Amino acid sequence: MTATTRFALLLALATFALALTIRLLGVDLREPWLDEIYSQFAISRDWFGLAKDRITRGHSPLYFALMKALGIDGANIVAMRTASAIFDSAGAAILAAALALHVNRPAALFFGFFYAWSPLAVHWAQNARPYGLLIFFLAIGLTGAMGLLATLGRDSADATQRPRRLFAFGFSMASLTITAGIFAFLSTALLPFLLPRTRRDKAFLQRWKQALKVPGIVAVLAYFIVSGPHIARNVDGYWAEKYNTLGLEGLGNLWVSAVIDVDPAVALTRLSIAPELAPPLIWTISILLVSFVAIGLTACRTRPGLLALAFLMIGYTFLMICVSAWTSVLVPRYFLPPWIALLALAATGMAAARSRTRWSWLAIAPLMLVFATLGFLKATQPGVPQDRALAPVAEIIALAPPETVRILYERTDGTRNKLIKELFPLRFGRAELDRPALSSWRLDRFTGARAEGQDIFAFVSEEKLAGILAETGETPACIHGFGDWHLAYWGRLDTICTR
Repeated sequence: MTATTRFALLLALATFALALTIRLLGVDLREPWLDEIYSQFAISRDWFGLAKDRITRGHSPLYFALMKALGIDGANIVAMRTASAIFDSAGAAILAAALALHVNRPAALFFGFFYAWSPLAVHWAQNARPYGLLIFFLAIGLTGAMGLLATLGRDSADATQRPRRLFAFGFSMASLTITAGIFAFLSTALLPFLLPRTRRDKAFLQRWKQALKVPGIVAVLAYFIVSGPHIARNVDGYWAEKYNTLGLEGLGNLWVSAVIDVDPAVALTRLSIAPELAPPLIWTISILLVSFVAIGLTACRTRPGLLALAFLMIGYTFLMICVSAWTSVLVPRYFLPPWIALLALAATGMAAARSRTRWSWLAIAPLMLVFATLGFLKATQPGVPQDRALAPVAEIIALAPPETVRILYERTDGTRNKLIKELFPLRFGRAELDRPALSSWRLDRFTGARAEGQDIFAFVSEEKLAGILAETGETPACIHGFGDWHLAYWGRLDTICTR
């Protein structure tokens, strides 16, 4: 084992330990949010129910099946978050080792530090969602891509067997983890065919094409079996909504969320610093980070392995911006793949600047301090007290046999999500059950459920209830009042009406 390899292994262990320590600081501080409840529900099903629940919702079952295979209980949100933190930390360790092998030691050290403390990375590593696993597989794929690109200009066919395997395994599994993995593969895979430097090297292109075969097939199958049908089903619904519209303001919001991932004013208040300093702080961080990324990109001329990171950062961002012309994907967590590449390039730029002048520490040290502070604040961010106003509603609904319940609600902001947060956990212990039949009020849904003999609950406002009673022409068995809202019940169970 060479000295470089030994250093890479030691650095990987140090990066893993630092990143995991930071991520474990707050895995138990917050109540599960909506998507985490979906994760909990999925792994609490039997194997067939898990696969069905995930695939019919446009998600690969890989992450959830892995959680279940590890023996994690669906109700144990801390265990799920811990597993995600381990995967994310391992991904950071792998990429840090790759930088040590293909770039230099300072770049690897800077990357390990900045990714470990990155607020965006910490945030999603502390979530019971597939993002930590995505980073793990993506780091493996990038390590292979860096090894392949390092052979540019050299006849190194014999030396590319291991990088090809890493590339194929990493990007195949990333594509099977989440749709972002498919986009990450496409971005990294296609740009070498457009860049003159890589296109002119015929021997390299041949090796590159060989490496693309397996992950290319996997990515296409994953998209058309899982992701594509989900997008097609929701193209006029969920995917038509624009939560962060494409434009200078939307891109600016995305950048600030990726860099800070905390409300800067709130963060400064926690530090007893005037919140008015937030705008200049953001501008300073942004200028420094972008400057170091630019320096890192120039290093691609002498370190061709870095092209893999440049392809991912530039190609993925361009692809997502194009997609955002018609849908809503300018969401920070969707940009984790280019973010890890950006931090690696920035770390390379810092290493290059440090080798040229000691004055570079005047920029690097403050940036390290800010990242460490914001990362700590994000890791230890206290949870917001959960609104349990609908818990009494869920308790009444739970009195009916869950196999026969149909729930209709008035479509208002937050009502559906609040019901889900109360109703789904009631089924964690019943692996044979599907999701609660929960949908917005429509007369045909009501009449269809009545025809099937289901117990029907309608949770609606007082104003809406009068219209529903007139529309159905049926008097409910009973109506429970909850302030200005009511839970109407059509069924034959006396226990529900006497509650």
